[in-house]
Amino acid sequence: MKIKIKIINQLIDNYSYLIYDIDSKEALLVDPAEANPIIKFISINGIKLKGILITHHHSDHTSGIIQIKEKFNIKVFSPNKKIIGTTDLVKDKEQINFGFINFDIISTPGHTLDHVIYYCKQEKLLFSGDTLFYYGCGRIFEGTYEQMLNSLKKIKNLPNETQVYCGHEYTYKNLEFILDELVHWQDRGDIKQKCRKLIKEKGSSMPFLLGLQKDWNPFLNCNDIHYKKGVSDFHKNKGQIAPDASELEFFTYIRDKRNDF
Repeated sequence: MKIKIKIINQLIDNYSYLIYDIDSKEALLVDPAEANPIIKFISINGIKLKGILITHHHSDHTSGIIQIKEKFNIKVFSPNKKIIGTTDLVKDKEQINFGFINFDIISTPGHTLDHVIYYCKQEKLLFSGDTLFYYGCGRIFEGTYEQMLNSLKKIKNLPNETQVYCGHEYTYKNLEFILDELVHWQDRGDIKQKCRKLIKEKGSSMPFLLGLQKDWNPFLNCNDIHYKKGVSDFHKNKGQIAPDASELEFFTYIRDKRNDF
């Protein structure tokens, strides 16, 4: 793959991503919160920044826009004209083409009403913002539970080989939730340790494979009768949720449970 992704740590646990062509050095930036480390990497590596892609309006995904835009005089693609610095609005089912890469825009309301994700079919890449996380999904702040569930179904329909880059490093906490609150797994201590080791050694758990999430992410399995039975039979959930609960009821139950974890 001639496209490379630079993971840039932001704030406490946020990620921004620089997507660039290793030959031309043309690049796009996703969800900048802190401008300085991004500008430094771009300057040192001779990157030619072409634009910024924004998933939603929360400040921990947008607060670096103005400083970067002033430095490089670029376009900012966002789903909300109220996001300061926006030059181009993106909408569901649109495609934006940058020559070295193109993205399909997929609307995913739930976390916020304006949330979108950026999917590149050719390179099998997805930038999921705060909709899908490794082993989890985003909190529902503005939308409804049904909207978030439907947004996750859109993602689940994408190819298994899709490499996903999300907005935060929540992986270990999400894994703890699954193993402590949802399902019985005999060697859960080893699984947790391996996850901690991975993040420590790599500095990140990104990217992750969408196909594996279809097996392991509870929020992508709310209509799977076998998964639902395992969760409802777990000792902490007995009498709380029935295995024949509707998909939306089940999603609501585990999302609320995750909120309190």
